[in-house]
Amino acid sequence: MIPALLAAALISLLGSVALALGGGLLRFAGAARLALSDGVEVDDARRPRFGAHTVHFGIVAALAFALTSLAARTFVTGHAPWSNLHEFSAAFAAGVMAVYLYLDRGEPIRGLAPAVAVIAASLIGLSLALDSRVDPLVPALQQPVLLTVHVGAAMLAYAISAVAFAAAGGELLQRLSGGALRWLPSTAACRAAADRSVILAFPVLTLAIVLGSVWANLAWRSYWSNDPKELAAAATWLVYGAYLHVAGRRDRWATLAPWLLVLGFGGVLLTYLGAGLVFVGEHSYANP
Repeated sequence: MIPALLAAALISLLGSVALALGGGLLRFAGAARLALSDGVEVDDARRPRFGAHTVHFGIVAALAFALTSLAARTFVTGHAPWSNLHEFSAAFAAGVMAVYLYLDRGEPIRGLAPAVAVIAASLIGLSLALDSRVDPLVPALQQPVLLTVHVGAAMLAYAISAVAFAAAGGELLQRLSGGALRWLPSTAACRAAADRSVILAFPVLTLAIVLGSVWANLAWRSYWSNDPKELAAAATWLVYGAYLHVAGRRDRWATLAPWLLVLGFGGVLLTYLGAGLVFVGEHSYANP
């Protein structure tokens, strides 16, 4: 049942993006024919727009499927559903969708829904591709409170950073186009969403790192061991700290802010995947 629920979430995401893209192309073609036949420019009210609302509701449906699958996984395993890369990827995807829906209530960011859906679909696809068997927890993971809070905080921080990355991408595209991409939020809306995301993510990421250090001392008798995942997490934390320093400036340094979010999300992906799959360390037990 759990793989079927994740597959349903994946279908909801990809299906909504495909429907929105198809509808956008049809509207674009219709507007182009109208402009050619009338010989006049189509005004803003009749311009083709990407179906962000369609994707938004696809995200809502996908989140319901993903949360149900995570609840079922918790029931089966008896612990928080993020003890290995398969579980964490599914939880990461659910977190991305939940954070987007939360921010959408206060910021005009619905135009970012397609990007959010693609990120979440990629994570769910990875989860489905990984081994989903239920194994006993290794000794280092047999700390139920820390497993729930530390790994949960890391997952939440990563999810918020993914939405910040989508907002940064929207800002960069709007700058490149001179604000002509009407299916995206404005440059100011993208920056506001990114700022709010990092303000939320930074303390959560800090908590995850601090709790990870406490857990490391309990498991390995050392608060810090220069493990690849520890180093990647610390580097990522510094990047988001740099963003908070430059984002509010009024000079040329402020233009670096969205690029720092791109770099920061690269650090998240390195911490999430590369520091375990590519570089072997203390955290490799959670990988397939």
